[in-house]
Amino acid sequence: MTANLIAFAGVIALASASPGPNVILVVDHSLAVGLKRIAPTILGNISFLFLIALAAALGVGALIKAAPVAFDALRLAGAAYLAYLGIKALRAAFSGQAALSGGAGASDAALTRYRQAFLMSATNIQSILFLSALFPQFIDHGEPLTGQFLLLFSTLILVVGSVHLSYALCAAVVRRHLGDGRFRAGIKALSGIAFIGFSAAILTSVLRRG
Repeated sequence: MTANLIAFAGVIALASASPGPNVILVVDHSLAVGLKRIAPTILGNISFLFLIALAAALGVGALIKAAPVAFDALRLAGAAYLAYLGIKALRAAFSGQAALSGGAGASDAALTRYRQAFLMSATNIQSILFLSALFPQFIDHGEPLTGQFLLLFSTLILVVGSVHLSYALCAAVVRRHLGDGRFRAGIKALSGIAFIGFSAAILTSVLRRG
């Protein structure tokens, strides 16, 4: 099981290291509020990831394949949310608001970051299919399944959390050297464009399937 677990961790690390919407959100929040306040974002990401992994283990991936219309509807909802975040980021960049919105208390701001990350993870419905295909490759049916799934879930969350924290650390290093507000606004604008780009990619994929 140890060799399988290492291989599983490697696959997850490669998949999560690719700069997707979740990674961009971690970088965006880290640049905006600093490394010390990035925990809610990472927790939001891995909270929904746990639900996705659980759904994959329960066989929801097979149900999604059997109901392509519902799958596409969920993906379109995710695309709409990404577009919303992209437009919001662009507006913040052009209005000179480099950080997440002011006026709210620290706990409210943390909750906002957690909610954004949780919903961002929810846009990646296709990850259920990915994990549904991945889990069986690392399961030994001669051993108790519950313990194996718990171990895989824990590894998944640990690896993804570590990857996101690494991105946050890199962003924190950059943040220390961001003395120019216009440069920070430019990073915010690039994040917005990336979110809108991901939204457009999902929309195009759904339309092609149709």
